[in-house]
Amino acid sequence: MKFFRIFLLLSALITSLLSNNTAIIADRPGFSTGTYTVQPGSLNVEMGYNYSKDVQTIPLMVLRTGITSDFELDIMYDGWDIKHSDGEQYSITSDIVIGGKYRIYESSLYNITFMGLTTLPIGSENTFKVQSISPFLAILWDYTLSEQTSLFGTLQSTSYMQDTQRIYDAQLALGASFSHTDKFGSFIEIYTIIPSEKQIGTESVFDGGFTYMLNDDVQLDINMGLGLNAISQNFIGAGVALQF
Repeated sequence: MKFFRIFLLLSALITSLLSNNTAIIADRPGFSTGTYTVQPGSLNVEMGYNYSKDVQTIPLMVLRTGITSDFELDIMYDGWDIKHSDGEQYSITSDIVIGGKYRIYESSLYNITFMGLTTLPIGSENTFKVQSISPFLAILWDYTLSEQTSLFGTLQSTSYMQDTQRIYDAQLALGASFSHTDKFGSFIEIYTIIPSEKQIGTESVFDGGFTYMLNDDVQLDINMGLGLNAISQNFIGAGVALQF
């Protein structure tokens, strides 16, 4: 897309003018979003693949670039949901999501970040969500227990149109991350999505995964989730995060 080309070119130009000496800190994998914001002069490109029953999603792209030391611009595009139903295959394209993160408080012990996003309804229409602007607000946090272990979580809400009715979701997550070596890490997490309409059903998932740093600018990951009720699906995924 032309918009993405312009974004990448501008970010590459900024990156070429400013030096970058920090190791990548990616938001993927996992349901929760990290409190860290990308520094000015850096661009994170994070991509992945996700498989659940009868549905594959790719490329799960997130572009992140620093505007100030505490604020980053985020552009997200899940891409395509490739679905299989009754022996047939079809795909649904996602909306573009744009917004950013702002670090409210930062310390060696804990961090708090605000995140605000909204969709740009350019994707395919489907039977669940009507094309419309869908705002998303979140408070992200983490707390350091030791050099190897941290707690993290999120309290967030989004809304979307279903038929002629606007639905509101409350989303809660709590997890722990572990640094096993300088390159190898893991996490576990539990999250729930509670819609304002009971007939939609509450989703609850336990997930976890592993990350491996190839170098300061490249992180690989693998993750999986276990649905805790009938409405929640199991999934497995993998991805990469690159820093420029």
